Amino acid sequence: MAHKRIFDFNRELSEVQSDISRVSNDLDTVHKESEQNKNNLNQLENELMGLGLEFKIDSTKLINREINIYSEEYLNRLSKEIENELLKEINSNFLIPSAAKRDYTMAIIIGFVGALVDMLIVKVPADINYLGQFTQKGSEFTGWLKTLGIDENGNLSGLFNKLEQVCKVSYDASTTNGLGEYGEEVSGFYPKTHRLMSLGHDPFFGLIFGLIDLFNGSITLIDSKGVIHSIALEKFQETPMQDKIFAPLLWLGHLVSDLCTKMGLPIPGWGFTQLLQFGSFGENERTIADLTRWMYIEGYDLRHFLTIGTVPGIIELLTRIYFKCTLKKDELASPMYAKNLKELQENIRLQRLLFCAHSVAASGNIIKTILHQGNPLAFNTAELLGFIKQSIRIGQVNRRDKTGEKVIRNRDRINKEWNDNKL
Repeated sequence: MAHKRIFDFNRELSEVQSDISRVSNDLDTVHKESEQNKNNLNQLENELMGLGLEFKIDSTKLINREINIYSEEYLNRLSKEIENELLKEINSNFLIPSAAKRDYTMAIIIGFVGALVDMLIVKVPADINYLGQFTQKGSEFTGWLKTLGIDENGNLSGLFNKLEQVCKVSYDASTTNGLGEYGEEVSGFYPKTHRLMSLGHDPFFGLIFGLIDLFNGSITLIDSKGVIHSIALEKFQETPMQDKIFAPLLWLGHLVSDLCTKMGLPIPGWGFTQLLQFGSFGENERTIADLTRWMYIEGYDLRHFLTIGTVPGIIELLTRIYFKCTLKKDELASPMYAKNLKELQENIRLQRLLFCAHSVAASGNIIKTILHQGNPLAFNTAELLGFIKQSIRIGQVNRRDKTGEKVIRNRDRINKEWNDNKL
């Protein structure tokens, strides 16, 4: 598809081209006559030499250069080159000024602070002798969270104990014995793993699977072999109607009661990792499913997820504080389109700051995992999600429709050039 011309040189310069073409034809005639004279001189020189006369005419002194002819073809080529340069400038993608060095410096510092929090505060869920030879200290913050809601004997206290007694649900079976005859077909299901495998205990997706199980008197789970089971439990087939009516409250109440137990609740979506029956990691050649199940058993639960969430939380907080403190004030007389463009530019600046900071923090988490001898418990899932989220936003920024920005940018440049020329 041909580009629409910005300036039609064929129309604007038609008269000039006609004059130059006429002059060019005259010069062409002169050039031909000069060539003929040059040939005549060469012929005369040869005749004189044939008569034995040592006489040579230096024709280069008479005609020592070619005559440039500015034809119509030349002007058309020149007009196309100028038009291409104009199109290149108009369609330039450098619409937003590059981030200042101060912005990059602050983003790196904030990311470094997040990495330090990850190493010094988040650590791993609890003290562990990893691989039987590496003693690694657990997070004190996670340890404090695990003291909430229980008494000195480790039993649920107060509201949590009452919710445990009241909010009975069908999907809370903790051993294969509670699954009836079907229990023999379920692998790896026991008290320490039942909340991970039972999808009704998921803090996010559990609202869907938990309600289905409550209405059907069943349990939906994914066992250690990655097999999905939906088992109807005879004990819950005669569920009272009031329990079904208040099913969302039962689900929420049971979720809260399990929050402060020893094993706690899994991270949202963590139960679906049992479907990932591939990979070979570590000395025991664990699959991803085996690895994530081991992490949950070792304390990588919702409470530790709150701890690791402090890293992306601090990054978001510090970055936005810096961004707010460095915002330029709007000019009262600025037109609306200029204010909208400024708002867009500032938002892109914020996304760049966050992406840079999250990149540094995510890199710091990789270093932390290496320093912990590759212990997967040192992996910061929350920061990884923050980095992925910011990467997606940066991709959206780069793929945005830039038409409006180009129009405003080109308009402002034309106005500036016009005012400069008037001065």
